[in-house]
Amino acid sequence: MKTFLNYRGFLSQISQEVKELKGKKAMLLVMILAMSIPSVISSNNSVSVEYTFDTIFINNHWVIENGILQEIAGEPLVPYYPARILLPQDTEVTDVTISHSSPIIQQGIDIQWGQPPCTFSDTPVKVGRNSGIYGSDNPYPGKMIDILSVQSFRGFQILYVNLFPLQYQPKSQTVTLYETITVNVKTQRGPGHTLYRGHSADREAIIDLVDNPETVNTYTTPAQSVSPLLESGTYEYVIITSDALTPTFQALANHKAAFVNGTKIVDIQWIYSNYTGLDNPMRVRNFITDAYNTWGTNWCLLGGDVDVVPYRGFYVRVQGGRDPDMAADMYFGCLDGTFDADGDQRYGEERDGIDWLEEVFVGRAPVETVDEAQVFVNKVIAYELAPKQKICQFHQSRLARDNTPDARVIAWDCEYWTPSDYEKRELFEENGNVSKSDWITAWNGKPLMFQHVGHGNTTVYGICYEVGGEVAWYNADVPSLINTDFWPIHMSVACITGEFEANDCLAEMYVKDDAGAIATMMNDNYGWYSSLDASKYSGEFLETMFRALFSDGKQNLGELLNQAKSYWISAAESNGTYRWCYFEINLMGDPETPCLTQRAF
Repeated sequence: MKTFLNYRGFLSQISQEVKELKGKKAMLLVMILAMSIPSVISSNNSVSVEYTFDTIFINNHWVIENGILQEIAGEPLVPYYPARILLPQDTEVTDVTISHSSPIIQQGIDIQWGQPPCTFSDTPVKVGRNSGIYGSDNPYPGKMIDILSVQSFRGFQILYVNLFPLQYQPKSQTVTLYETITVNVKTQRGPGHTLYRGHSADREAIIDLVDNPETVNTYTTPAQSVSPLLESGTYEYVIITSDALTPTFQALANHKAAFVNGTKIVDIQWIYSNYTGLDNPMRVRNFITDAYNTWGTNWCLLGGDVDVVPYRGFYVRVQGGRDPDMAADMYFGCLDGTFDADGDQRYGEERDGIDWLEEVFVGRAPVETVDEAQVFVNKVIAYELAPKQKICQFHQSRLARDNTPDARVIAWDCEYWTPSDYEKRELFEENGNVSKSDWITAWNGKPLMFQHVGHGNTTVYGICYEVGGEVAWYNADVPSLINTDFWPIHMSVACITGEFEANDCLAEMYVKDDAGAIATMMNDNYGWYSSLDASKYSGEFLETMFRALFSDGKQNLGELLNQAKSYWISAAESNGTYRWCYFEINLMGDPETPCLTQRAF
């Protein structure tokens, strides 16, 4: 059972599971920790943020509202809260300390242990509990704070720390809870940040990313950074493409000009000729940084497949595997640092000073020909001008025999964030065989969001696993779709279906066909889950896509994905599986396209 980002969602899930357990004896004992977060900025630029946790018992897990369950194989499952503390402008951290309330102690609590993460392409491996930990009465995890890093979003500096309000002594089954933890951050004057522009929209955007938004009022002095390579002007929306595709994309730029403050198409060869860098991806990123500072660019469409606009491959390792070339378009939008702090030209390693938040929201039009570009442009314009139905489509195919663990929880998590006035359509294998005909009908039903669960590979994913027979959906099946007048936003936990550096993955096909999707957010490599919870890891990123749209109001596709990922920065900083998931999800689609608003000239 999962630790939900919102405890009301957890209660909703419990309700679903109780329905599944009719006639069975079930004990429900969970502790939910809800929070209030006041903060103080002192006169010497130090910051104090107080986190208060209240308790409720419902099942055999401990849940923090907006928190994450730490799952380490064989070790107790304990929750932590990923604190995000905005630092005052132009300061740097000198010390971080905590204070806490008197503890509340409870005994007789048996906490389950974690299992290894599993890819959607493997069979889960089960392990027993760690006898050294469970045979000891040393408090676990034995720390109340884990200091991670300082990240930046458009020049706003954010300190990320994990808070552990619950300590567990396994041998005596004793839980110690600290209801209040105060984080005290001492700072000193530091250098000004070159990416702080002072834009009002930037100030509004940071509020949803931090726990102490009032500190935004300390940001008053923008940096002055103008590139001599760029003409003066304001271009919020930029398309990078080839000379051959420029005339086709010009129609999209003209359309966007009615809704953003300036559009610009930039030829990729001009960038290569005018910008320095170790390779072409670095030259493109250096240009985008200049456009952000000089033109006020917020949105960048990479107008072409990898033969037109290059990709950057990240080096990612997890226990038992690695990907030395994981395509990660976030490289072009996250503009702090180099992603190669050690200079070994293996980008995105743990020690490389990873920047997690996009200053410029990036998406890719994975097209190679004029005809493909024309289909993409026509779809984006028609979609933005079309009415949006209050419909979401949720899907489940089994991940293992007998649906263990239950793959429906991924859909149910996403449903929790979907407003009550939306129609929530379920196409679940548990309700019977999902055929290709069923799939075509679902796509033609005008859903705004279409969530998929199943196994996959570069050009295929499963839509039914075993009930009534296995059914697979291939690239070659996409042209059989008939939804040519409206296209959903499509996301999936399936492995490798977003491997766009290969020749036309499934994510690309959905976007390039005249039916299919308006945008896809899918995995470049393996998706991940836990044998205790099908929705952990990859499924959690899908859940926060729905949260970002319907709760946070981030309806532009690029900002939606950035917001969804932002909930997992602390997890990605401290856990390789989350880092893998964070890197591998790319947006195939226009980053500026709003998915709730019907635009009109």
